Amino acid sequence: MTAASDTSTLDDTRSKASDAYDAARERTSSAYEAARERASKAYESARDTVGRGTDWSTQNLSNNPVAAILGGFALGAVLAAVLPATRREREALGGVGHKLTDAAREAARNATDAAKEQIDEISNSAVQKVGQAVVDAVASKD
Repeated sequence: MTAASDTSTLDDTRSKASDAYDAARERTSSAYEAARERASKAYESARDTVGRGTDWSTQNLSNNPVAAILGGFALGAVLAAVLPATRREREALGGVGHKLTDAAREAARNATDAAKEQIDEISNSAVQKVGQAVVDAVASKD
């Protein structure tokens, strides 16, 4: 091989390496942009969903505070009954802890039942109001 041939081969290799680098950089940039756009859309979707959930919760809490309180109490009682007692709780409460756990379970059952009754009452009332609105709308067309 000659010096000119070596230089030509070196130039070809550099050119190919540069082309490969540019192509890899372009693919990486495209992949980054696509991932960034997907992440942005996922964030926006999650933010919108949380916003709707917050609005729904706020409206239902203000419309049905008793059901919200009963639901919160039931959830707290269930968590207290399900989570294991710590060593400190067992030492401090002794046998009373079992009684409290049993009482919490019973309270959770009662609160759940009361919440279900409250929801049934609200549901029945809503169905009656919608039914009456339909009857009134049909009657006004005649």
